[in-house]
Amino acid sequence: MAKRRLKLNELRRILASFGVTEDKKRGKGSHTTFVKQFPEEPKPRIYSMPSRKDVLPCYVKDCRRRFRLTPEDGVTDEDFYGRK
Repeated sequence: MAKRRLKLNELRRILASFGVTEDKKRGKGSHTTFVKQFPEEPKPRIYSMPSRKDVLPCYVKDCRRRFRLTPEDGVTDEDFYGRK
């Protein structure tokens, strides 16, 4: 999996294109929370991360893993980072 730093707004657009939403009600002032419901799971998957302008590669990697957006899940790096 490619390690790449993203702008928070860019990550929001990419995740939204995969059906991941941002929950504005969750998270404290310094964090933002993303949510996705998978049909086979009773509870939604949630990922909270610091809401900085630049998202560090470690958070992008964890976020992709949490929402099944890795090459092992069928989403290549080119497909993930190429989304607008």
